[in-house]
Amino acid sequence: MPRLIPSDALDEETTYLDPGQRRPRRLNDRQLHKPKVDRRVVRASVQGDGRRGVSADLVLADGLDASSEERAYLAEQLGPFFQQKKIVSVLRRVKGGKEANVYCCTAHPDTGLDLIAAKVYRSREFRNLKNDSLYRQGRAVLNTRGEVIDLAHDWRLAKAIQGKSRKGLEVTQGSWVAHEYQTIARLQKAGVSVPIPIANSNHAFLMEYWGEIGLPAPTLHLVRLDDDEAPALFDQSIVDIGVMLRQGVIHGDLSAYNILYWEGRTAIIDFPQVVDPDTNPDARVIFGRDVERICDYFKRYGVRADPRRIARDLWADRQAPPPLPVETLDEEQG
Repeated sequence: MPRLIPSDALDEETTYLDPGQRRPRRLNDRQLHKPKVDRRVVRASVQGDGRRGVSADLVLADGLDASSEERAYLAEQLGPFFQQKKIVSVLRRVKGGKEANVYCCTAHPDTGLDLIAAKVYRSREFRNLKNDSLYRQGRAVLNTRGEVIDLAHDWRLAKAIQGKSRKGLEVTQGSWVAHEYQTIARLQKAGVSVPIPIANSNHAFLMEYWGEIGLPAPTLHLVRLDDDEAPALFDQSIVDIGVMLRQGVIHGDLSAYNILYWEGRTAIIDFPQVVDPDTNPDARVIFGRDVERICDYFKRYGVRADPRRIARDLWADRQAPPPLPVETLDEEQG
């Protein structure tokens, strides 16, 4: 059975595991992934004072390790999702980063879920990604609905974005979040292994939660896989990379650090820096780097692969014309 790497191997920005937590167990092939949650926690979150039913405000759990400033920011950014009956409480932070934090939230009963993950982007520190211009080349500016903003007919907004004014930064941030959310939605629909997207706003979005309250799904770099399961997970990763490319998406920072592992399954996460292979002049270099990182990770389990050949073949497959329908082939042969 896969083993979690000891918690002292975690970097300072990751809070996936607590000391003494047990290893994740695996479901069999017929069972579906479903986060485990103490239903008493759910009831306590949604019952409020026992008279009003759902609490009038988003609940920030007492055990949430956050400063007063962070709590205020969470209430502001996640409050709209409470009003939309998506979540009712924020239980704990499960991952921290330079750009955003991920939180485990109690889902509203109307969603049919127990837990939901909320990725909340930071405000002041937003856009700390190094060399982000490399990823923004050829990328359109989107609103929260995923619609392209026509900057050619809105010179004031274009000037604000170029000058990095308060308004310009707000639009840039909303576009960055919208790109990630819309990308996940498109890839999930195409069959790529990603968390299911639920809702988004200018500074945050909700998605399927992987793991349990006390044990969020770790990323691959924190897991020691069984040798017999590594080849299948490698194949799945390469298939996902190929489907992503055909969907016009290059992850841009793919590695074992942003692939979740839970119950024998994987899910790719963290898409803010996605690259368009048709408009970004550095797309092929970035794509090759993604493939190489995945091959390097699985090499430790004896999976032998040529990343350059794989990247070349996937790129050529993307550019190949689609096959003709069977009816058309029959007509031509006749």
